[in-house]
Amino acid sequence: MEAFKDIKVTIREEEGNWGLYEIAPLPRGYGYTLGNALRRILYSSLKGAGVTSIKIKGVKHEYSTLEGVKEDVIAIIMNLKQVKFKMDSDEVKECKIDAKGKTVVKASDIIVDSGVTVTTPDVVIATLTDSSASLHIDMTVESGVGYKDASMMDRAIEGSIPLDCDFTPIEKVSLSVQQTRKGQETDLDSVIIGVLTDGSIAPKEALLTSASILQEFAGKVMVAMGVSKKEVEQRVEEINKIEEEEVKEQESNEMEDVRIEDLPISKRSKTGLLSGGYKTLGDLKNTSVEDLLNLSGFGNKSLNEVVELLTQYGINIKSE
Repeated sequence: MEAFKDIKVTIREEEGNWGLYEIAPLPRGYGYTLGNALRRILYSSLKGAGVTSIKIKGVKHEYSTLEGVKEDVIAIIMNLKQVKFKMDSDEVKECKIDAKGKTVVKASDIIVDSGVTVTTPDVVIATLTDSSASLHIDMTVESGVGYKDASMMDRAIEGSIPLDCDFTPIEKVSLSVQQTRKGQETDLDSVIIGVLTDGSIAPKEALLTSASILQEFAGKVMVAMGVSKKEVEQRVEEINKIEEEEVKEQESNEMEDVRIEDLPISKRSKTGLLSGGYKTLGDLKNTSVEDLLNLSGFGNKSLNEVVELLTQYGINIKSE
């Protein structure tokens, strides 16, 4: 659609696990349509990892207590549910805690299997209050999407306690829609979407993944309505090609606006170009070697320096 031709995503802020992005311009009404769809997907459809079952030494059920441990088993379980992981594969992994003596056990104390990283290391799991106290927990860590109820476990290992698990790597999504303009058009929407993750995925990657899922879903709707899968793929390919061309054009325009003063070349070369009336990189697109050599104080050294720089930017000047 022509109305969506000029949509751009601007990074307003990125720091750690937080990112704030603006999507604009959109036709009036599409701000909430797109924003709400992305928010729902962010919360419900991204893959994450968490603890799905545990086995605590000396404990037969979740209503038990442990000598020398401040928290009861239910409290320990609630704390473990707050621990988030990043996994390199979809394989089920086994991790453990083996703590002794008077200490505060945190997620950073979890002994992880290969390919597993704890992304919330500061979560407090238990407090050992006696020098003779000990806490040994074997835990199963899995990757998944959405929410998994403990009752959905295929089978529990004898003595283990299955846990509910919310796999989503998204901590918070903020959304606002504002009025914006483009030239003389003032009846347009701008979506401001903020994404806070648990550290297992970057906020920008989370937003990109959500957009990809939305695109895939739209394609499946088209297939269900009788459009062949091949035709859907062709349409997606055409859209991607147009987007790539637009990105290249934008990058080219931005490159051409680079001022001569900002180029990484010698002061002598800059002075020669400026004296010849060249103000930006774009001004050099239609120049020639002869034109440059005719500039005041512009010799072969300056020529070679400028030609090498232009080649890096993809600009080839005329040799004659």
